Amino acid sequence: MPGSDSARRDVVRPDRVRGIVAQWPLILVMVAVWCALWQDFAPHVALAGLAFALLILGLFPMPSIPFSGRLNPWWSLVFTVRFLVDVVRASVNVTGVVLLRGRRARGSIVGVPLRSHDDLIITLVSHALVLVPGSIVLDVDRVRSVLYLHVLDATTDEDVEGFRAKALDVEAGIIRAVGTREDLELVHRYPDTAPPEEESAERRRPAAPRPGGTAPIGSTADHAKEGT
Repeated sequence: MPGSDSARRDVVRPDRVRGIVAQWPLILVMVAVWCALWQDFAPHVALAGLAFALLILGLFPMPSIPFSGRLNPWWSLVFTVRFLVDVVRASVNVTGVVLLRGRRARGSIVGVPLRSHDDLIITLVSHALVLVPGSIVLDVDRVRSVLYLHVLDATTDEDVEGFRAKALDVEAGIIRAVGTREDLELVHRYPDTAPPEEESAERRRPAAPRPGGTAPIGSTADHAKEGT
């Protein structure tokens, strides 16, 4: 009946609005990524990013990403400053590699086990690493909380371990800023490495199967040398 259809729409619309509002952490991340891609954090750019984020979430509803409720302003500022320094430093390094080596430049695919199994932390770490020139996220193993990235100019075991240490430092900075107290405790216990495999296994959750029933990509690979 027309009346019942109208009432149903009136109920659905507030639910959808509440669902979008509940995803404010994801909205903030999308706005930050938008501004970073434009390399401009002016108010009008942020507002355009907000409109874009709301449009995407309205057209393509996504599951809510739980937020710990923790926000440390000091560590957020520290992470932001370090991130901007890393972007500038990496930009200079990538420019030098391209100019000096050109097509002879090589890289590696590096697996980085993280401490946290929180979706928001994994998402933030992935974006932070992608926005720094020289690395690209290829795959995310949510079950084991492992990121797989292609890293430019990482041709030795020392280079690979150095990148892993840097990625874990980025994760630690994000956890100090917005992570849960459980993840913060992991940072205190494991300041330079990921937790042992046995401890990580206790915190795993089942992963959604890929189409065709295949296992997550990169679930067994560590790192492999390849050209760029």
